[in-house]
Amino acid sequence: MRHTIPYSFKKLEPSDLDRLCSYLEKLGPETRRRFGPHGFDRNSLENLFIHQQEFLGYVATNDENNEIIAYCVLKKGYLEHDSFRFHSYGLTLDHATDCTFAPSVAEEWQGKGVGGELTNFIIGDLKEMGFRRILLWGGVQSDNHQALRYYEKLGFRRLGQFEYFGMNDDMCLDMFHE
Repeated sequence: MRHTIPYSFKKLEPSDLDRLCSYLEKLGPETRRRFGPHGFDRNSLENLFIHQQEFLGYVATNDENNEIIAYCVLKKGYLEHDSFRFHSYGLTLDHATDCTFAPSVAEEWQGKGVGGELTNFIIGDLKEMGFRRILLWGGVQSDNHQALRYYEKLGFRRLGQFEYFGMNDDMCLDMFHE
């Protein structure tokens, strides 16, 4: 069921970092445990989004109070330490057309459609930039059935499993230009 409070999507800007820190601090322990591509502090965010060009951030904001309610970090290209695993699935990786994706949604907004709509917004932007495939950052924990169903509903496909603090499923979404 869609949330009744209006929300909107945009690329993360440097002026959003304080609100993003607040969003990350408010995440519950389960979401924090499952979302870990970077530190939850302002310095980590500045290192990604101000000092490096290969990272993009996207947010969904509550239109009533301008609070961030969902967030996604993308790395242009792929993580080098994951390349052997992806190659073992038969993928040919390309830093120019692949990107690595890590989304999160505030607990009170989960299951309301915000994550899927934000992902679709991001997919549109990525297609315009010439990206053809999204790889999940660190995969999905295999026991996170809700997330697995969510990604499959968005069109992601399972590639295989690997063990890292438990079993994880690698997934990707092919975005073909029309």
